[in-house]
Amino acid sequence: MRQLYLRDHATDLHGTTIVRDHQGRSCYLLVGKWGMHHDVLSLYAINGTLLAEVKQQSLGMLPKFSLYLNRQRVGTVGKSLGFVRQVIYIRGLNWFIVGSPLAGRYRVFQGSRQVFSLQPVELTGSYYHELKVEQKADEPLAILVANVLDHWARRGQRDPKYLRFRRSRLVDSFGMGFKCNHIKNAR
Repeated sequence: MRQLYLRDHATDLHGTTIVRDHQGRSCYLLVGKWGMHHDVLSLYAINGTLLAEVKQQSLGMLPKFSLYLNRQRVGTVGKSLGFVRQVIYIRGLNWFIVGSPLAGRYRVFQGSRQVFSLQPVELTGSYYHELKVEQKADEPLAILVANVLDHWARRGQRDPKYLRFRRSRLVDSFGMGFKCNHIKNAR
């Protein structure tokens, strides 16, 4: 299992995000943007090789995205209606996403095998997404799926004075409890 860390791509002013491992080494480069029909996020190896892409196929309340690995379409993911807990199916990959958009915590399975998990963490005063990926071959698609999930969670929070949900723990009948921290200035 490998731990990867990426900053919130939506708030990066340069449109480029570096994905790092637990030792701080650069592993991948994420380039692109969201919001318009046919927008694309591309994931590159540090040496410049294109590894995977996610393309926005539709807009609206339930947008759809296509996943590409080595320029071949391998799956489609669409948003489901769920507020506290979500279950999302990725067609083509046969991956199930289970988690909470409020807490930003997800686990992704293929059958009974866990492919990766995603959770927010605070490192050196900044907020990151920590991915724990079981197999290295799944890392490119895991990074792109994590960005899609984060995009859905952050939609509508364009104001820099939004609330960030942190330190979630299982405490109530809905399965999640939250501590809200107000961020005065966007990163």
